[in-house]
Amino acid sequence: MPGLSTNGASPETEGKQSISRLVKLAWQTFDRAAALPSRVAPAAPILFFGDLDAYRNSPLRVVTVGLNPSLKEFPADDPFRRFPLDGNDGDREPDRYLNAMSAYFRTDPYASWFGTFEPLLNGAGSSYYAGKAVSTALHTDICSPVATNPTWTGLGRAERTALEKDGGRLWRMLLEALRPQLVFLSVAKRHLERIEFAPIADWTMVRVFERTGGGALRIRPYEVKARRFEVGGERAMFFFGPAAQRPFGLLSDDQKREAGTIAQEIYGDGG
Repeated sequence: MPGLSTNGASPETEGKQSISRLVKLAWQTFDRAAALPSRVAPAAPILFFGDLDAYRNSPLRVVTVGLNPSLKEFPADDPFRRFPLDGNDGDREPDRYLNAMSAYFRTDPYASWFGTFEPLLNGAGSSYYAGKAVSTALHTDICSPVATNPTWTGLGRAERTALEKDGGRLWRMLLEALRPQLVFLSVAKRHLERIEFAPIADWTMVRVFERTGGGALRIRPYEVKARRFEVGGERAMFFFGPAAQRPFGLLSDDQKREAGTIAQEIYGDGG
C-alpha cells in the first residue's frame, strides 16, 4: 500500500496535484516568451507529451528528454490539431490542459520525431502509446516548454538564456512531481549540467557500440552512460547517449532496443 504524506495524500495524488500547479507556471513561461521573436504562435506551452494517467499506473515510470518543442507541433494550417485545445483562455484550466497533453499520442503526434525514441523505449518495456507496452512513457523538454522558430540550435544566445531561465526550473519541478525511474537523454553534452538533482553516483559507461547497425566500424564509438540521481525522493537512473539530428540517432533501431533493455536491467538490478 502506498505510503501517505503528513496531509494524508498518497505520493501519486500529491504528484498529480503538483503537476496541476505547474500548469500555471507553464502558461506564465509561455506568456513571458511572447516578447521573443522566435516564439511560435498561436500555440501553447507543452509541459509534457503523453498519457499522464497511464504513466502513473505503469510498473516502470519512464521519461525521455529533449530541448524544447518543435514548431511542427503547431502546424500553420491548423495549430491545435495535435492537441484538443482551441487557443482560448479555457485551455489554461488545469484539468482541460492536462487532458490535452495526455491525448497527444492518441491524436496526431509528430510521429517521425518521436519514432526515433520508440525502439529504445520498447527495449525497456515501454512506449509512448498507452497499451502498446507494459509501461507508458512521457516526453519532457529540459530547456523550455515553448515551441520556437527556429529550433533551439538556431536561436541566439540571449533568447536561449531567456527561455532557459523559466524552462529549466519548470523541468526540474516537473520531474520531481513525475518521480521517474528511468530517464533517457540524447542532447548536447553541455545540457547534462542542467540536471540539478542530487547525484547518487558518477556517470558510468554501460554500453559501447563500436560498429554501426550495418556492421561497419565506427570512427568514433558510440557510448551510452548512466548515472543515478535522487528525484522527488526516489532513485532515478539517467541514461545518456550523444546527440545527433534525432535522439540516439547514431544507433540503429536494433541497437536502440538493446540499449533500452540494458537500461531496464540495470535499473532492475539496483543500478
